[in-house]
Amino acid sequence: MSKLMNTILITGVSGYLTAWIGILTGILFSFFIKRRGRRFKGTVLGFIGGLMLAIVCFDLLPESFEAGSIYIATIGITFGLILAVLLDGKLEHDKIPTSDNKKHRFLKAGIFMAIGIGIHNIPSGIALGSLLSTSSIKGLHLAIALILHGIPEGLAVGIFFRESNLSTFSLVSISVITSIPMGLGALLGGIISKISPIVICISLAIAGGMILYIVCRETLPNARDTWKGRLSTIGNVIGMIAGILIVSFLD
Repeated sequence: MSKLMNTILITGVSGYLTAWIGILTGILFSFFIKRRGRRFKGTVLGFIGGLMLAIVCFDLLPESFEAGSIYIATIGITFGLILAVLLDGKLEHDKIPTSDNKKHRFLKAGIFMAIGIGIHNIPSGIALGSLLSTSSIKGLHLAIALILHGIPEGLAVGIFFRESNLSTFSLVSISVITSIPMGLGALLGGIISKISPIVICISLAIAGGMILYIVCRETLPNARDTWKGRLSTIGNVIGMIAGILIVSFLD
């Protein structure tokens, strides 16, 4: 019994570390972008927008369709959209204190993205925990894929929060908090090994709906506002291409 509990505990810790390494690596990359000019930042923001669109459209949502059905996933996307709109209204109503409106927009985008990543990490953790319980080799392969998957998400979060002038300690704390759901998911996956595909379908769809909202509402407009030249749009398209390649590689 003690050996079983230790194995389950190790599975949960493995899930947490998998998420944390990916997100923290992405956040660390964002430190190099902060010092660059507006043209570079606008291009990178466009790239991040395209990258996240590709990951949602070619990874999260197809995985959601496969776990359940397109109809159930549509309900989840709609719920994620509603949740995003309500949260958006709440953040606007509270008027988060920042030195200017642009910083407020970046802060809001960062909060949305962190919540979306946290929700997405739950089913990913369950899948990882279940796989580690049955095959450690396959579980290791999935863990590597999830780390690579988390880097662009961490990069997006890092850029948004650094542009809103959050401290380094706050960024590290955010990486810790957003990684907890995957650890809990892996713990749950290690305990039950299987879970209802409907739960995974809806969780992925909700995360997808929230991320789609923030990309269209904040990321792409911010990229255009930061640099009004063609490079921000070019970055968007290149980001889409990169996202498609990453998803293809991880599959």
